[in-house]
Amino acid sequence: MVLPENTTGTVLFLFLVVTVYLLIIRQLKLRWTSYIGWSVLLYGVYVGSIFYSEHKDEGLIRLSIKFPLMLLPALIAVYTGALVNEQRGKVLKGLTRLLALVLPYLLAVAVYRSLRSGTIYYTYPGSGEVISTYFTYAGLSEWVIHPAYLALWTGTGLVISVFYNIRQPADRWQWVTSAALLVLMVLLQSRMNLLALLVVLLAMAVVLMIKLLSLRVALVLTASVILGTGIILYHLPSKWLGRFADLTSLEYNIEAETFHEGFNGFTIRLAEWKCAWQEIRKRPLLGSGVGDSRYHLEESYRRNNFRYGYREKFNAHNQFIETTLATGILGLTALIGFFANVVYRAALLRRWHVAAACGYVVLCFLSESYLERQWGVVFTGMMVPLMLETEIALPNEKSSLKDQYGKTT
Repeated sequence: MVLPENTTGTVLFLFLVVTVYLLIIRQLKLRWTSYIGWSVLLYGVYVGSIFYSEHKDEGLIRLSIKFPLMLLPALIAVYTGALVNEQRGKVLKGLTRLLALVLPYLLAVAVYRSLRSGTIYYTYPGSGEVISTYFTYAGLSEWVIHPAYLALWTGTGLVISVFYNIRQPADRWQWVTSAALLVLMVLLQSRMNLLALLVVLLAMAVVLMIKLLSLRVALVLTASVILGTGIILYHLPSKWLGRFADLTSLEYNIEAETFHEGFNGFTIRLAEWKCAWQEIRKRPLLGSGVGDSRYHLEESYRRNNFRYGYREKFNAHNQFIETTLATGILGLTALIGFFANVVYRAALLRRWHVAAACGYVVLCFLSESYLERQWGVVFTGMMVPLMLETEIALPNEKSSLKDQYGKTT
């Protein structure tokens, strides 16, 4: 996350070279797992779609962006295969604490940037329009990584960290980790990611209450929290709600020239999805092809007079729609299968926190096309296999939910 996005390929190439060397001298061994199969299938569908794409140069660029989706799961399988269970159990906990260190790092840079500019407000370099402060949203992280992508890492880390808090409540550093990740999520102000996180944490709380208390108590407490939160949000001033204030309306003007003239964060996605669906209906089985999908979507924008979307070259802002647009039902099936494999294995072995973390990722994929940039591809190719290898592969696989989420065992 601290490197420019265009250096990812170089870093992964060096990673691959080192791995091949270690395989040759037999310090590591090749492994094959189900998640590698699903990632290879998904990438293979994208590769196959280039053969019926007219813009093959564009398709090759897209394939190079998505290549870590196939490479990283294979590399992680190799390296985690060399770990004993005690080491595997420390991987994700260490990763959550590493993610927590991003908060002080970004805040220190925000202080420096605000002092240097003489203001706390972050503006567009050209127009001078205020986007946010240096301590929130784009001003906080966009100089390194888009806030939605950092929120994908942060939210997943927070879900996992909350599990460690429940499993080992005496671990004070893990509570500090969770608090730091929560603060970072709030400062990033990625609306869809925050909503997805709230849904997942609420679901986790309901499951815990049902198992540790009773269904009736769980329903009463959940309803009370939802009702109380709704009342509070309804009476809060719009300026306090910040970027969430404009999500109250579903009306939009697709012909508007600018964002503020006709859209909010949700309705602009409705316009994008409408245009994307028109193209999907034309080629439902195989899609437009990885090289042509962007051009077909932009043609739909122009046909529907979606001027703002066409001018800014927006993608579909939904990875499931984006994948279907490019590779049809075949690609969508592979993408769903990739995540379904995680949830199935987590449910089978009662690793509900892994299913919850995967659920958070899936919800985030509903509002962003994360696999269209290497930030999101690297996250998916790395984090999902890590959860499978470090949590599901641990011993005591038949422990009950109460054992896992109750007192320290």
